[in-house]
Amino acid sequence: MKMKSDIDLLILDYIDGSITKEQEVELFEWVEASEQNVEYFSQSVAYLELTYTSGKSEKYNAEKGWKRLSDKLNKRSILFQMWQSYGKIAAVFLFAFLMGYGVFRYELIPAGEQLSQDYITTEVPLGSKSVVTLPDGSRVWINAGSAMSYPVKFDENHRTVKLEGEAFFDVVTNRKRPFFVETEGIKVKATGTQFNVRAYADEAFVETILVKGEIAVNRTNVTDDELVMHPNQKLTLYKDQAKKEHAAHHDVEKEEAEAPKAPKNIPLKVKKVELTSNVRTDIYTSWKDREWIIFKEKFGMLAQKLEKRYDVKIKIKDRQVCDFAYSGTLKDENLKDVLDVLSITSPIKYEFDSKNVTIWYNPKFYDSN
Repeated sequence: MKMKSDIDLLILDYIDGSITKEQEVELFEWVEASEQNVEYFSQSVAYLELTYTSGKSEKYNAEKGWKRLSDKLNKRSILFQMWQSYGKIAAVFLFAFLMGYGVFRYELIPAGEQLSQDYITTEVPLGSKSVVTLPDGSRVWINAGSAMSYPVKFDENHRTVKLEGEAFFDVVTNRKRPFFVETEGIKVKATGTQFNVRAYADEAFVETILVKGEIAVNRTNVTDDELVMHPNQKLTLYKDQAKKEHAAHHDVEKEEAEAPKAPKNIPLKVKKVELTSNVRTDIYTSWKDREWIIFKEKFGMLAQKLEKRYDVKIKIKDRQVCDFAYSGTLKDENLKDVLDVLSITSPIKYEFDSKNVTIWYNPKFYDSN
């Protein structure tokens, strides 16, 4: 039987990313051995990841993080005391990540309501990204302007999370307990796989990319509509109530800057469903990596991604700019560097004022080239 100190070290290695395959198998065998182990692992990972600084040069101080965790658990922290004392009262606890990394919200659902489990919500602000480890060991990369909710402990028969925005899922295999992602308009079912879901309310489409394994996608409230996806496939549902891509989030001449958000709890109205095979999945998943790959991306869509990635508002003054297509790789560039490259390589000019960017067509570009 493993000593608690040995398990603690394995959890640290897991969070740090240095755990070996053999150690990971050993760790999750221990986790699945009892409900107490699941609870201990979930609480440990949640606390350690709250102290993790992502995207910075500072290395995660595992020793310091563990000391803080041990102090919390040994003293029966106020948070867990309140969980025990006020289980029937709805309470919300907010934790701000260091470096603006993300926000966790712990929600206790009153006993009389439909949901009876404790839920955790991870909200990622614009200009940030987050990585979350779920109670079963699955990992989720959450993009800027997104939110994901999941139970502190998964149900015995299924593992279900709710997503608003974009996330990449690396799901631990468990065929007896399928993994579900519920988001605007669709429900994705997986048993063990890697896939990306993009479902922002202010965008004109909902998109799923499968990297590895197999998933089944159903439209919400639509019967007999299951579509099984295989690796390197992309499924896109185009909303009929959303504006066209080039105007979905930008002010083109006098058009509104933002599209109306889709109302919740109403089936998504879809005007077109498109399944594409043999796609380059890294184009759709590299947002989570240090190198962001852009391939034949029209500026109308690229501008939406830049807004979320850098937490700015982009106003496009000339409609034709939206159809310019770009390819390249961005690696830790700030927004001004990106705009400089775009203006040097294509006929656009820009003004950048704090949180606002204005883009124009530049007819003089061809005179100077």
